[in-house]
Amino acid sequence: MVTAARSAPTAPVGSTAPAAPAANVASAQKRVKTKTLEGLKAARMSPARPTYFMLCVGNKGAVAYLAPVVGSGHKTLLRPLMGKDTGLKYHRGQCIYEKGYYTFVGPTVAPGMKRKLEMGLLALTGRKFRAMVRRGAVAEAKQKSGAELPT
Repeated sequence: MVTAARSAPTAPVGSTAPAAPAANVASAQKRVKTKTLEGLKAARMSPARPTYFMLCVGNKGAVAYLAPVVGSGHKTLLRPLMGKDTGLKYHRGQCIYEKGYYTFVGPTVAPGMKRKLEMGLLALTGRKFRAMVRRGAVAEAKQKSGAELPT
């Protein structure tokens, strides 16, 4: 009996295997762009409802994600969007619209991030937004759980 040795399957020369991560980055960028625009609009149109942000700042640029609730899981969403940028730091806080500016308030942000933030928003959305960055305390959003039933 003759048995043929099986080799590991190889990808064809014109395969799309390397394009799969690029597709994931493109879908993540589309999601972040959509949520960021929605968050900026919500901060401007309904100030009574808080809008929170996750800001990823690198040596060369920044990416912001805005939503009603932002958690540490959003770091994994923002990391691929930064490309080969190094020295990434993540900041959380609240976005408020005041006096014609989108103000990003958080306990770890620095006013020097304003330029990177504006350039990051321009690169992500294709539109210019006037932004300010301010250090301050932020009350986190309460999570509603099924265990807390109204009485």
